[in-house]
Amino acid sequence: MDNEVKDMLVKLLEGQSRLEVKVNGLDDKVTGLETEVKKNSIELETIGKNINIIVELQTSHKEQSEVKESVDVMKDIIGRHQIDIEILKRRPV
Repeated sequence: MDNEVKDMLVKLLEGQSRLEVKVNGLDDKVTGLETEVKKNSIELETIGKNINIIVELQTSHKEQSEVKESVDVMKDIIGRHQIDIEILKRRPV
């Protein structure tokens, strides 16, 4: 009976040792995953900031383009008016 109990205890200890090895391996994997998650989070933050910068630049470019179009339209109108004024100047009264 003592040998049976002793064998059972030895088997339990061996099983516990195997479990400890597996748990340690899992701990290492979890630590690695945590590191990767941190790196990915930092990269996502950087990407988000870059996207915001691009949006701001596109908005600014669009606004400048709209102002330029308005100036071009004004130049066209002023040019037409100037031509009309020159024509009227040349007509005899």
